[in-house]
Amino acid sequence: MKAKIDKLFVYGTLLKGEPRNHLIHDCKLLGIEEVPGRLYDTGKGYPAAIFGNPVKGKVIGEVYLLGENPEKKLKLLDQVEGVESGLYRRRVLLHNGLSLYTYEASYLLKDRLLKNIASGNWRRYGSVAFKDPAGFSISFERHQKRSYRDFSCSSSNELIFLKGDIPVLITAPHATSHLRMNKLKYEEEYTGAISVVLHILTGSHTLYTNCALKTDPNFYEHTPFKERIREIVEEFGIRFVIDLHGTRTQTNNDIYPGIGKRGEFLLGNEKYFSLLEESTKAYGLTLGGLHVFSASRQMTVTKFVSQNLKIPAMQLEINRELRNPQENPSGFKNLIEALLKYIRSIQETL
Repeated sequence: MKAKIDKLFVYGTLLKGEPRNHLIHDCKLLGIEEVPGRLYDTGKGYPAAIFGNPVKGKVIGEVYLLGENPEKKLKLLDQVEGVESGLYRRRVLLHNGLSLYTYEASYLLKDRLLKNIASGNWRRYGSVAFKDPAGFSISFERHQKRSYRDFSCSSSNELIFLKGDIPVLITAPHATSHLRMNKLKYEEEYTGAISVVLHILTGSHTLYTNCALKTDPNFYEHTPFKERIREIVEEFGIRFVIDLHGTRTQTNNDIYPGIGKRGEFLLGNEKYFSLLEESTKAYGLTLGGLHVFSASRQMTVTKFVSQNLKIPAMQLEINRELRNPQENPSGFKNLIEALLKYIRSIQETL
């Protein structure tokens, strides 16, 4: 009996956070893949791809598990993608041992393909986050919340890495819930979404949690999250790490930097703190004291990166009220703008 295909490769408006992602909110993200093919700008606000090993190039996208009723989901997506009208055609990809459905440009759309997107990455080219980071984050988090306390992921998809093109890594180890000393610690909402927005808008590398973790990455010394950071640092020559967190209660200040008790996690690069002060001040945000979240009490991501990998790092603890674009859209906008300014100013010094 022929095995049923229950996985879908998406590369455009179905990506997490993008305008049509709500159609697959009930599908589980399995990971990121680079598939042989070419990605094109249709000029209509969405991309199209042509796949095949003889085709030079790559298409970067996400793989999803289609859920309990793949046939029903595919029927809906066929309608949305205009399969009957000849806009797209659904086809099967064989990639890295996986059989994947995807949607490829069909005969009507092939006449409209305007420009090859050389990077193969729609997120870094045409994401809605360029115009509406708040809307992107709300959509992203609606999907992400389905995984907040889901402990069923395997080692292959509990972490999601987005490859960038500057030597800065953004991490969000508490984007989902986690266990610390056998106690459930809740997710820090929107930290995952913010990390992806920063990836899109700055080209930073990003690592965030996709499912609930059995070991807190910001507490224990030996965790898969930290080992993945080590691999990323070595492979891509990372020179600065920003670890995103969120306060769970309202606090007096907007952002609390964690750089150790005496700033030791910056490894002598005090300018990185000065640049943070300048960036937050430019958008009317306030910084809390270094002692509040020093990132030094346990083996935090920041401490690990600084001490073990010899890379300067900073933990940013963001006020709960500031990082929610639904309840505080103006504050969220200022937060994103301040972080963009900060990362760009850091990049200029590297």
